[in-house]
Amino acid sequence: MSRNRIFYMLMYDITHDRTLQKVARNLEQHGYIRLNYSVWFGWFDPKKNPVLMQKLKELLRNPLAKGSRFYFLPMRDKEFEMIRHHNGRKVKSLDYWTGDRATEFF
Repeated sequence: MSRNRIFYMLMYDITHDRTLQKVARNLEQHGYIRLNYSVWFGWFDPKKNPVLMQKLKELLRNPLAKGSRFYFLPMRDKEFEMIRHHNGRKVKSLDYWTGDRATEFF
């Protein structure tokens, strides 16, 4: 179901395990959902959350995390719904992630 919403994909490659854990915890606390080990998504523009952005900047300034990368990509729901597995199949959880289905079975 397309509602012309914007989702935000957040991706990172963090070189220091403890920093990575803290970044993940912060993303979780701010309502982002983990799709993969280092890929998250949410409905909130991270740039518009000064508390989150300040914390991420602070964590990534850690000298032990040198060379780490953090990216985010805004996507309209039509683009987000085009996410596919490597074999071309639709991701079963996609409707759950977007809020178009209320429950998820594992």
